[in-house]
Amino acid sequence: MTTLRLAAATTASALAQRLREAIDAGHWQPGDLLRQEQLAAEYGVSRIPVREALAQLQAEGLLDVAHYRGARVSRPQAQEIDELFDLRLLVEGDLLARALGQHDQRLLRELKRLQNALEDADDRLGWISGDIAFHEALYQPAGRPRSLALFRQLRAPIDRFSAQALGPGARKQGWADEHRQLIAAVAASDGTAAQNILNQHLQATRAVVLAACSGQGES
Repeated sequence: MTTLRLAAATTASALAQRLREAIDAGHWQPGDLLRQEQLAAEYGVSRIPVREALAQLQAEGLLDVAHYRGARVSRPQAQEIDELFDLRLLVEGDLLARALGQHDQRLLRELKRLQNALEDADDRLGWISGDIAFHEALYQPAGRPRSLALFRQLRAPIDRFSAQALGPGARKQGWADEHRQLIAAVAASDGTAAQNILNQHLQATRAVVLAACSGQGES
């Protein structure tokens, strides 16, 4: 019995990961309905692990589940997006301030390399993963692993929505310019400029995400 339960839990976890990846890749859009029987047939599993996988994704905020009506891909609300960005401004501003002055030439070269790769990204998931890598490299010298983990946690809901609704062409030049300005400010150990640029960068990103959310809400 224990073995059967363990196998079912493993199947549900693996299925949750596959569904998570499909949502991230835009296979389903916000508001799309996911039915247990269809998922069971598509992935070749029983409805029990499907139900457990959907519950996992509901707990992560990816799905809204209603009894007898299936699960829908969550649509972020403007109030939630605002709160996430307010928290990001606090956490990332602190990380940047603590990292300033800790970047040596090797780290600066890595930031430039990551930015070059990001500007070449032409798919949604590659673009988002490249942006995450850039910001992690920017903040890593702060030596604050808990704050860095919080940064990732705050990004996750926005990144998933971005993967569904945005793409590499959304404000691409603005993002690139701000990233390169951040690199220059960090290289010069100019804390005031770096904080101003980061604030502008996050506020502009907030506006793009809110606009995309509003547009989807009207469709």
